[in-house]
Amino acid sequence: KYDYYDLVLRTPTHPAHPIEASLMTPSELTTLKKHTKTRFEGNYHIDTTLTPEQRIEKVFGGRIKGEAPKSSSRILRGKPRVIAGVTVPARPDEPDNCCMSGCINCVWELFEEDLKDWNEKRTIAAKALVEKGGRWPEDFYAPVQKLPRDNLPLSLAKKDDAELYGDSSDKAAEDESWGNVPMSFRVFAELEKKMKAKK
Repeated sequence: KYDYYDLVLRTPTHPAHPIEASLMTPSELTTLKKHTKTRFEGNYHIDTTLTPEQRIEKVFGGRIKGEAPKSSSRILRGKPRVIAGVTVPARPDEPDNCCMSGCINCVWELFEEDLKDWNEKRTIAAKALVEKGGRWPEDFYAPVQKLPRDNLPLSLAKKDDAELYGDSSDKAAEDESWGNVPMSFRVFAELEKKMKAKK
């Protein structure tokens, strides 16, 4: 999500070519130079070995071809794990930099998207684990509502059914995934999403 800003920071302040040149072929750049009076100085150059798709990826990032979403946080504290053949990302961390002013790309809205993606991957991994057998890893937020006792981590398997499966509704599963995030932030994230959808 930050690839554009990283590109801006890496780009010299006095480039040899405009930034659009990274999307052009050498012949297109030559044509552009014939019709522009602006002269660019510096060490910016065009990599002629890149395909058009790779040039687009340099500017817009890798999500074009359907890559997995990257966390909205630059600080990744946990590593993904492969569970029953499914790569499950670490639980996304709650943002601590929300200004509560209704930004177009609110960090809580991004967090909610990351959380939904994480939950989808956990659900897929839980189904695969039930089919293949095995236990969910300790300290990796087991989706308790989606796993039978045989597949739960040992620390959870010892608890009684009332404690584990007390409320098996979808709402309870959603509450579990949000963790200790205050209700006010959850409501704020939902409101931001609804307002964005209206625009």
